[in-house]
Amino acid sequence: MNSKRLIILSVILLGSLWGLAELWIGEITVLRSVPRAPIQTAVGIFLLVLARRVWSSPGSSLGVAAVASAYKLLQQPVWGCQIAAVLMVGAIFDAGFTFYEARRNRMPAGSPEMRVRCVLGLSAIVTLASFVLFALVARYVLQNPYWALPGRMVDYQLVQGAFAVVLAVPAALAGLKLGEQLLRSSHAWDGAQWAIYRAAAAGSTIAGVATAIALRG
Repeated sequence: MNSKRLIILSVILLGSLWGLAELWIGEITVLRSVPRAPIQTAVGIFLLVLARRVWSSPGSSLGVAAVASAYKLLQQPVWGCQIAAVLMVGAIFDAGFTFYEARRNRMPAGSPEMRVRCVLGLSAIVTLASFVLFALVARYVLQNPYWALPGRMVDYQLVQGAFAVVLAVPAALAGLKLGEQLLRSSHAWDGAQWAIYRAAAAGSTIAGVATAIALRG
């Protein structure tokens, strides 16, 4: 379904939910000294797969990531690497799934099970690629001295990256299943249901802004 209304509202809603998750997971994991990147990325993959199942629109996944990363601009201090990490996931996901969808449309339809396996496999590849490429960008493009410390890049790319892949696969499956339910139901939404969806998009935006401001440190 490529309804512009559904796409715009979903980009705002899902991007805001991802942004909220980024803020709260970051806050909780810092206090407990738990690596946050794999958990945050799994949440992002869940929401990106969900959105991509409802509509297949090149650029929309990057739009969801852009909304999510925008809330980090309201925090103090603003960490460019954290913003870049979210955008990296969205950009690689968008490129990978745009290529996959274009190829799928040119080929005979496969079984539903095969399509599920393709989505899960692609989600795992996208996740690992985002960890490998982000560490390189953070060190050599953004020149963040944190990534020049011994072992930082290897730990992020291979250890945390592997953990993120393990989390991303069930997250992608959950996003796929929920997206299928949303796709089926959205075709029959009446005015009241669209109003609820608009309210959810607006409410998540307000909640994201308020949370980012409240967590300023």
